[in-house]
Amino acid sequence: MELTLQHLRLLREVARQSTITAAADTLGYTRSAVSQQLMGLERATGVQVLERVGRNVRLTDAGRVLVDNAEEILSKVESAQAALEAAAGGVQGVLEIGIYESIAVPLLAPLVETMRSTYPGLRIRSREVEPDSALEALVVGDLDLAFNLTYPHDRAQQLPAIVRTPIVDERFVAVFPAGSARSAPIDLRDLGEEEFISPPPTSGCGRAIVAACREAGFEPDIVHQIDNYPTTLNLVAAGCGVALIPEFSVPHRSDLEVCDLLVPVSRTIDISHRRSSAERPAIQATLAALKEIQCGEARLAV
Repeated sequence: MELTLQHLRLLREVARQSTITAAADTLGYTRSAVSQQLMGLERATGVQVLERVGRNVRLTDAGRVLVDNAEEILSKVESAQAALEAAAGGVQGVLEIGIYESIAVPLLAPLVETMRSTYPGLRIRSREVEPDSALEALVVGDLDLAFNLTYPHDRAQQLPAIVRTPIVDERFVAVFPAGSARSAPIDLRDLGEEEFISPPPTSGCGRAIVAACREAGFEPDIVHQIDNYPTTLNLVAAGCGVALIPEFSVPHRSDLEVCDLLVPVSRTIDISHRRSSAERPAIQATLAALKEIQCGEARLAV
């Protein structure tokens, strides 16, 4: 058995996760399949690349050498594949895109429609992935493109192998039960005595809301920590509190009142891809198509 690119990908992921089970879950394999592949790797190289430490595993010196080279090898292989696709001309193949729920309607549907009609040889596959998990899936090659979020009070995760491109700023809006008779735009300071429904302060969105309230001069009274927008909106409609919600996550509902904020609070939607795949015609075509999509009132700024 020869050393293969698949061996390198598996070993790299096991090195990242420190357990074979976690690596298998990330890559979509069974634990036994990963173990068998790694045993084949050791037979192919003639050296031990992993050693057990309790329930975890760690690289041997030989394993570290192999992983260090794996990063460069896998990156160069992908760059070569991108160059080959570019030389062949045309936009074709398969593009795996990671997306999260609230951006799927304003972005994914028009993107897929545009790409399908313009490039019939390209097949787009999408998968709902949390923004932070999407970056990890990009790194390991499980996705080709992913939508991510950057909040004003959080530093975006910087990964040398990943290119993040801001495409649009998404504003937060204040949401109240219908009939609240609020005058828009709302001064956030006027909500200091309200009870809030918000994602947990440990999440990026939750931290952004708490930070915005503090800048307005008050500590929000979060009575319901809910990380699910449909549930949050139902609670608001039932009079259980007010909420600050990203605008693309608020559908038109007769039982809700939606108001802009006097001092805008926003988050940035990014599109990310591996640096080594930047020259793929399918990547370039998708980024170009995003420029033409109208998202709410904002033109995407890819």
